[in-house]
Amino acid sequence: MIFNLESAIQSSTPLITTLISLFFAISVFHQYSQRRKIYQFIWGMGLLIFSFTTLFEFISEIYGWNIPMYRAYYVLIASLVAILGLGTVYLFNRRAGRYLNLYFAVIIAALIISTLNADVASEKLKKRTVGGSAMPASVRMISPFLTIPGSIALIGGALYSWYITKRSYNLFIAIGALLVASGGGLSRFGMEWALYMLELVGVAVMYTGFIKSEEGIKQKGR
Repeated sequence: MIFNLESAIQSSTPLITTLISLFFAISVFHQYSQRRKIYQFIWGMGLLIFSFTTLFEFISEIYGWNIPMYRAYYVLIASLVAILGLGTVYLFNRRAGRYLNLYFAVIIAALIISTLNADVASEKLKKRTVGGSAMPASVRMISPFLTIPGSIALIGGALYSWYITKRSYNLFIAIGALLVASGGGLSRFGMEWALYMLELVGVAVMYTGFIKSEEGIKQKGR
């Protein structure tokens, strides 16, 4: 009974993460509808992609993986941090954002083509999330060109904003992004439980930071 309860909790974790990230995305898109800042739209798209990846994780817990779903998941999970990082770069410098946008577009296109043509190791598509282990090395070597600069931009940008402004919500966003990134890293070393839990905690911390930032803006407007 204890084992079944633990399994049920772990299996439902991605669904909770999906709901939180979806509400987070809606909140950011609402902010974009009011202020029309390009970085808000990019962040909203990144969070929407995040909600899709965690939904795939939830579906995999119920039905297992299939190859088409895994291909889509791999492209999205590798791209979402890059997209969130791109939004942060646009926040600081639109010209730099345009250059980075072009770079990411080329890498994502290469990843999509490589993923579609890859021989997926179907025997590795077990029920628990397998990260990129079912992809050949020729495909996996592409994703760091998205995840590394994306993580540096997202986490570094939030930390820099906190350093300059000393506003706590920037620290929440940096810590949350670091937790999400850490979950993906730990899962590569066999700690599969870390991916689901740190995705959940990470996005919740980031959403808390966003809510705090909105509260601060409303207080300034009074």
